[in-house]
Amino acid sequence: MINLIVADDHAVLRQALCEMLQNRGKYNVIAQAGDGEELLALLGSHKPDLVIMDVAMPKLDGLGTLERLSPNQPCPPVLILSANDGGKNVKAALKAGARGFLPKNVGIQELEFAINSILEGKTYLSPTVTTSLMTAGSPEGALENPLSVLTKREVEILTHLADGKPNRVIGKLLHISTRTVDTHRSNILKKLNVKTNAELVKLAITNGLISI
Repeated sequence: MINLIVADDHAVLRQALCEMLQNRGKYNVIAQAGDGEELLALLGSHKPDLVIMDVAMPKLDGLGTLERLSPNQPCPPVLILSANDGGKNVKAALKAGARGFLPKNVGIQELEFAINSILEGKTYLSPTVTTSLMTAGSPEGALENPLSVLTKREVEILTHLADGKPNRVIGKLLHISTRTVDTHRSNILKKLNVKTNAELVKLAITNGLISI
């Protein structure tokens, strides 16, 4: 079982998320928090494998909580689940120490994939979040990014391809057919002027879509 703590000030949403995770059969929500201060207190007596946390919380928000987690003590990895998935917010969370970032409208399958990726030592950003990251900052910077020629859907698929997922798994995550994924892949290769998945992975790493 994977032990989790969930922190979110919206009690109904938090409880619904906890119940959904518990019902998957492999997660054990050992505690819940309504704000950052409550979460820090819980971490003094609970040892979760991972923390799922919102950014916007009263008393002490998610960013403040991340900054207060001691780098000198073993702390669980933190996955941010937020309604504000703008590029600046994502960058701030990652800089503060978050190991992953998902928008709140994410599906349960991607949430599970993010949890597993982080527990394997990776950093996970939802493909929808990477689009915001690509355009954050100056317009000039966005134009210089070679991935700016891709559509939002193509960025999503590129991120999953670069992370090693087969087409059928990508199709299931995005609720599209395997053939549609293959068509998007062909378009991505043409637009980026590359021929192999290895080249796609290199581009994805260089431009911050995935980490190694």
